Formats: sequence, structure tokens, C-alpha cells
Amino acid sequence: MPLVAAIDVRATIDFLRTPVLETIAIAAGALPIAILLGTPTAIVIARGGRAGALLRALAAFVRAIPELVLAIVFVVALGFGAVPGTLALGLSGAATIAKLYAEILESVRREPEEALRATGATATASFLVGLVPAAWPGLIGFGAYTFESIMRAAVIVGVVGAGGLGSAMITSLNLLDYGAFAWYVAALVVLVIVVDSTSGVLRARAPAWMALAAFAVVSLTGIVALTSATHDPWHAFATAPPRVLTYLARSIPPAFTPTVIGNAAWGVLETIGVAVAGTFVGALAAIPLALLVARVVASGWVRGTGYRPWSILPAFVARIVLVVARSVPPIAVALVALAFVGLGPKAGAVALAIHTAGVLGKLFAESLELVDTLPAEALVASGSTGLAAVSAGIAPGAFAAMSAHLLYRWEWNVRASTTLGIVGAGGLGQQIFNAQQLLHDRELLAYVIVAIALVLGSDRITQLARRRFELRTMER
Repeated sequence: MPLVAAIDVRATIDFLRTPVLETIAIAAGALPIAILLGTPTAIVIARGGRAGALLRALAAFVRAIPELVLAIVFVVALGFGAVPGTLALGLSGAATIAKLYAEILESVRREPEEALRATGATATASFLVGLVPAAWPGLIGFGAYTFESIMRAAVIVGVVGAGGLGSAMITSLNLLDYGAFAWYVAALVVLVIVVDSTSGVLRARAPAWMALAAFAVVSLTGIVALTSATHDPWHAFATAPPRVLTYLARSIPPAFTPTVIGNAAWGVLETIGVAVAGTFVGALAAIPLALLVARVVASGWVRGTGYRPWSILPAFVARIVLVVARSVPPIAVALVALAFVGLGPKAGAVALAIHTAGVLGKLFAESLELVDTLPAEALVASGSTGLAAVSAGIAPGAFAAMSAHLLYRWEWNVRASTTLGIVGAGGLGQQIFNAQQLLHDRELLAYVIVAIALVLGSDRITQLARRRFELRTMER
């Protein structure tokens, strides 16, 4: 379908309906699975004990598995369609919810809950009245963030046959139909922006009824979309556990042959290289973009001249660039990059750099805006230039938060780089995809184990770095 021409609205809607509906079905169907599985798990983890420690370790293990790898396992076990993608993202989201919600519950003051228990209240009543209200803003904020992540990932899982816009984009590129590909990317950007905007409203301390209503609407949307986009999805859900166990049984033991070990070692090196290059270049690009959109810098006060009208256009353009860059998943960017730089890790590095610039640009700007501006104002008053005031009065205060964001982004990029090879962008994902296509189940399991070990190792290193240098994001 041509992108530029007399646009037939009805034909365009018909053209986009199925892939968009499948993407919504995957994302909206995965959220209730994530919440309903992750929330009780988080409660058990927060209460401690052996059960809590066991579930914490299990959640960490599941989080280490990239969503695309989970999707491959479910697609191989269950077949093509939206159900494997929904289950993969629901399980991954549940592990994320379990970790984040447990950390929130553990950080809340326990005195109100303990006081209620001392008066004879039940454990459940004490928890709901004494703990949940204090943790509510954080629970809603991270729940909304999880849905944003699921919506982006809903496109990624389609690349391996889980339906939706991802499958449609791969098909259009294979057919050299770049107009159709552009329409799919545009639809994806619109979906992500709508979800981001909605979750932003919820994060702004939405009342409990609004948050619960939003969850109910998303869950109902997932049920309707899954029913419309998939034939008998409930039967597929019911038969999923035994079919996945059967698949895993025939994949054991993993085939760590010399060839597999050699391919895995080279894939790990490429994966790390892609992650390093994408993170470094993306962070460098994010700094000027953050300075353009951060209100404390862009509005012009730091130069002692008050608000500058001419700063509106650069700030607006930079914000659009950041929104688009972080809205399009790296795997979609990699598909485009392949046409310009060819197959291999270069395309993966370009994709991660663009997406990283969009994400870190937003986070860096927020970090700059949270810094106390008095030192910069004092420098301006003493005759310093605006650049000196920003460099000496604002940047040092934001350095720790920006470093923490950079480390988190590195973790994310390692996960992403393990899967970019599935579209030919280098890394361990290429070996995973080849094993899936050839139905070499034991080799596939071996590569998956290597990918999990790589992600766990990266997470552990960054965790130690955050503790060693006391790097945390900032709150006003």
C-alpha cells in the first residue's frame, strides 16, 4: 500500500485492523495475567521467609529471560498466533510486577500495619488498611509503566510468529512493501503514545477508582480483542501448560556441542558489543536532547534573561524526536537499519542507539529538572555564562541519577541485544532464531540458557555498581 497518495480512509482501516487488533489483544490480555500473578507473588516476597526467598529467586530468573525468547518457546510449543505472545508477555510482566511491587511494599513504613495487628485486626485487614494506601501511588505508577513496556513488547513478539504488528512488519519487508511497513510503524507509534499518555495520567496520583476502572477496561479490552483476533483462545490457554511441559521435556538435555559452544561464544561477544555501542552512542545523543527539553535549561532563565520565545521550536522538535525514538521498538528500527547498513551487529547497534537516545533523553531531562537550581542561579548572578552555570551548578547534582538511569539502560540493552539477531542484526539472537527455524529444540534450549546467564551476569554487575557508588534515581 503506498504511503503517500490519496488516502482511502476505509481501506486504510481495513488494512490495519487485524494487526492492530492482534497487538492490542496481546498487550491488553497480558496485563491482567501479569497483575493477577505478580501481585500475590509480591505480597509473599515482601512478607519474607523461605517462600518469599524462593519466589524472589524465581521472579529474578523469569525476568532474566528476554520476552522474545519466551515468545519463541511458547510459539514452538503452542503454534502461531496471539495466545503465545500473550502468555509470554504475561509471564514476563508478572515477574516484573513481583519484583517492583515487593520493593515498594518493603519500603513502606510498617507501623500502621503493626498498630492494627496489635488492636486485634486480621492480617488481611491490617495489610489492606495499614500498608496498601501508603504504597498505592507506587503500585499504580509501576503498574502503568509495566503496561507501557508490554505494549512495546507486543510488537517484538510478533516477529517470531506471535501475530500483531510485528508479524505484519516482517511480512511487508520480506515483500519489499515499504509503504505498508511505514503504515505499520505509524500505527505502532500512535498506540504507544496513547498508552504512554494514559499511563501518565494514572501516574499523576490518580484516585483508586480511576486506576481500578482503567485496569478493568484494559482487561475487558483484552478479552474482547483476543476473542475477535484468535480462534478459541481459551482452549489454547487451557492446554498451554501440558504442551509447554511436553516441549521442554523433549528439549532436555540441552545440546552443548562444540559447534553450539563456539556459536554461542561468538554470539555473546557480538551481543555485548552491540549493547556497549548502542548504550554509549545513545547516551551521547541523549545529553543534548535532554538539555533542549529540560525546562530549567531550555526556558533560558539560567542565562539571566528570563523566558526566551525562540526556545519553543527547538524544545518542541527535541520532544518529538524523543517521543518517536522511544516509541518504536529497537527491533523495528533494526529492520529499517538493515536496509542501510546491511546484515550484522551494526544494524543492532544503530537500533539500540536510537531507542536509547529517546529513553535516556527523557530520563536525563527529568533528572536535570529535579536538581536544586540555587547553585546555578548564584553562578549566573555572579556573572557566569549559562553554559558554566549548567555545567557547574546543575549537572553535578543530576550526575548520580543520570548514572543510575544509564546502568538500568545498559541492563535493558543487554536483554534487547540478545534478541536483535532474530532479524539479522547480530548477536546471540541469530543462533536462537536459527535453532527455532530448524526445530533443533535441544540446541535452542542451550542458546536460551546462555542468553539467561548473560542477562543474569549483566544484572549482577550493574547491581554491584549501583550499591558501590550509591547510584539512585531522584525524587522531588
